[in-house]
Amino acid sequence: MGWADCGDDSKGRPIGYGFTATCDYPGCDNEIDRGLSYACGGMHGDGNYSGGDESVEWQDISCEGYFCESHMALGILEHEDGKYLCPPQLCVSCNEQLEKDYREDPDWRDQWPTDALPL
Repeated sequence: MGWADCGDDSKGRPIGYGFTATCDYPGCDNEIDRGLSYACGGMHGDGNYSGGDESVEWQDISCEGYFCESHMALGILEHEDGKYLCPPQLCVSCNEQLEKDYREDPDWRDQWPTDALPL
């Protein structure tokens, strides 16, 4: 089995780049496929992530949706020491929530050692 047909998502939709779809962003009708390049979190399924800094265990940040380029974001989170942390590719809504959590919750943010963060 290849990446063209990866089964179904939690909503019962077929996933993989072989399936034409529209962007999951409300009101958007841009044509996409349900391949990894359009997956919030960079991988199919909730809790599965591809991309971002490997030193961080990314958890519960993806909505499992598939989005066009206009509704995807690659956030860059700045740490107090000027180093940056790059999360996986996320939809704009999940990225906004991640950035909010990162800014407002020091305990959550500071769980990652700064020496693991890239320059």
